[in-house]
Amino acid sequence: MRNGISKKMILFADEAGFSAHPKLGRVWTRKGTQPRVLTASTHNKRVNVFGWVDPVSGKHGIMQAIQGNTEGFIRFLSYILYRIRGVIELWVDQAKWHKGPTVESFCMRYRRRLRICYMPKYHPELNFQERLWKAMRYEETTNAYFESKFYLRCAIFKRSQRWKPDKIAHLCHLI
Repeated sequence: MRNGISKKMILFADEAGFSAHPKLGRVWTRKGTQPRVLTASTHNKRVNVFGWVDPVSGKHGIMQAIQGNTEGFIRFLSYILYRIRGVIELWVDQAKWHKGPTVESFCMRYRRRLRICYMPKYHPELNFQERLWKAMRYEETTNAYFESKFYLRCAIFKRSQRWKPDKIAHLCHLI
């Protein structure tokens, strides 16, 4: 804080679920051959994560959650408040777990540092975090087999850690 003015960050956040079941995508293959992707038909193995991005600075982060619900969202808000100093304006979609008395009560306790803003319904293209999820799915989980949720989680978090601010700005279409 300088001269009584604290730095304000505008962040975009969203949650996503990544399945251990392979997502099939385009691949190069020899004409007449069928590409193969290993699978154990593990539809029930899923890693849930909350993520945030500052498209201007390229800062971003993710946090694993048991479920995308109000309790998980409150834990995520606590995580953001811990990681980011200054005033935070957080833009989220209008999912029911982003609203309600529990969220309002939490926001009242941190009203000097946190303000939640809601994007219009049915407009995921306005949320920069959605663009990161799309890239994550393509780069890390397309045509990939994960033996367990542990390996899937490791792959997601390692990919996120490798992304530099320039890559984030590019994904957010700011450069």
